[in-house]
Amino acid sequence: MKFKNAFERQLFEGALRACDGAVSIEHNKTITIEDASALEVSSFVGPPRKEIDVITAGFSQSPDLKILISGKDYAARAEPAQVQEWGAVVRTMNRYSAGTEYIGLVVCRSGFTSGCEPWAASENLGLIPPLKGKSLSFAAETVSQMFERVLRALGRRLHFPHDDLFTPPEFYDFTYRLTEAFEGRDEALKEGSRYQLLGTGWLSSFGDLVKMVRNKTLERIVVTNAGVFLRFSDGFSFRMLGKQLQFGADDGEIRGEPASIRCEKNFVPPQACSFDFLSGLVIGQRVTSAGDWGDRFEFGLTDDLMLAIEPDHLQVYRTRNPVDQNLL
Repeated sequence: MKFKNAFERQLFEGALRACDGAVSIEHNKTITIEDASALEVSSFVGPPRKEIDVITAGFSQSPDLKILISGKDYAARAEPAQVQEWGAVVRTMNRYSAGTEYIGLVVCRSGFTSGCEPWAASENLGLIPPLKGKSLSFAAETVSQMFERVLRALGRRLHFPHDDLFTPPEFYDFTYRLTEAFEGRDEALKEGSRYQLLGTGWLSSFGDLVKMVRNKTLERIVVTNAGVFLRFSDGFSFRMLGKQLQFGADDGEIRGEPASIRCEKNFVPPQACSFDFLSGLVIGQRVTSAGDWGDRFEFGLTDDLMLAIEPDHLQVYRTRNPVDQNLL
């Protein structure tokens, strides 16, 4: 397998992991437009033929759906013309397909200019990294993590009715919702002291936290004016004290005075709920996954629940689809 650059290799390998091997890559694939007056021709800027580099990923649970991925290893941000062009590619592939439905994703290592959003939304293309966030540039490794997260989430989404994803701007919004939480994460992790082991005070890492907390059951949540304290089975403790995350063997210490905290249920749209309601859902559930988004830490729990923790905010939502039929 030959790759044009290291970024293309990263995307291809990420797609292989997320899609169980149902991935192919083509260089200089020719797309032909039969109607020379069509919008696609102006998008291609030239005759009704276009050579493209494309990664195509499929999913075993929905073999008639393919995602066409354009990876751009640009030093500068991608321009609207590149997004418009990929929309034309996806539209053309759908027009001449024999039963396969295509959706499109554009991944640019250096990000996008602001004019790309209207084209992406109208063409229903996913953009990585997200465009609506405050930060328009991310580390290459972070962009690859966003990409893999979107493909894995799409694979899960396809187990449920998903025709709505083909209606603009549903797939654009789907991609954005899955990647926006990366905003600020890299900056927080650069601080170096974010993860700290209880008892020793040694610096640690996200990976160590996940290995220690996986499969443990949440037993208690306590909120004080110093932070948020979680106790799990097997004597494990997790604490969010401002931007610092402390974890390890529970020493029984709870700093500060009891305090109230804003609580919400559901993700879109969020709704206010009581602390007792939130606790009643998550206490007794086992940890299946975790994610650190800088100012927000999430625990994936059994019963398809997600518990999100911020210094002044707790949120619980269910990750089953369709979303509107699984609100709490």
